[in-house]
Amino acid sequence: MSSAAPAAVVREFWESFGPTCDDAIATCKRLVHEDVAWESVLAEARPVRSLDDLVADLERARRDLGAEGYHFEVKYLAEQGDVVLSQRIEKILDKDGNVLLVFDVMALCRVENGKITWNRDYFYNTQPETWGRDTAS
Repeated sequence: MSSAAPAAVVREFWESFGPTCDDAIATCKRLVHEDVAWESVLAEARPVRSLDDLVADLERARRDLGAEGYHFEVKYLAEQGDVVLSQRIEKILDKDGNVLLVFDVMALCRVENGKITWNRDYFYNTQPETWGRDTAS
């Protein structure tokens, strides 16, 4: 059980999600509840209903896409109770550190006792020429 504020847990999760796929898996095992529900347009074909499902999804991305690493930049966080709204720029990297994909993502997370129990990702600016572009800076 953790007394960390939900926003601190979410920030730590996103910022610790890499640089390698193994680091991402370790971060999931440390900060995600075993019965997590993880909703994303990227996971609709294979719903994520547990930590094991989430880890299997990362392993599948490594195998099928060559996703060997991640770099997430947290842009904004807002917390109300146990719910955290965040925006991140997500880069998926190959084994040489080259960028495979960039996503601009908003997420809603619920954190209970220091673990993420629910997440819903919302992708926007999804045209390839605008992915990751931050015009608010």
